[in-house]
Amino acid sequence: MPGIKGWDATLKQDKLHKHTKSRSEEVSIKPEPRKKTSTRMMDIDLSEFKANPLWPILVETTMRSPLYSGLAGYYQDKILPKDPDISPKELASKLSISIGEALVILDANHRE
Repeated sequence: MPGIKGWDATLKQDKLHKHTKSRSEEVSIKPEPRKKTSTRMMDIDLSEFKANPLWPILVETTMRSPLYSGLAGYYQDKILPKDPDISPKELASKLSISIGEALVILDANHRE
């Protein structure tokens, strides 16, 4: 009995290897690299952006992030006193976040 189990496993492995080998030789698919674009360097006017119907969705998504409270607190304590007129682009760059998150942090802090 032990010899049969070993033989079955070898046979299955050979079939798998042959199938994989012949399939990879037949089809050579090379995935195209995806371009990742960052929004961090965009210049956006907050007043224009808030008129967009997707603004409430961006606010909700950003505020639900587990990092939001820490980022907003850091902005209030460290960045705002030194640079009260910081642009969304600069804030996004300093905090390594998207410009959308920076817009929400700036808007939330300037409403208070």
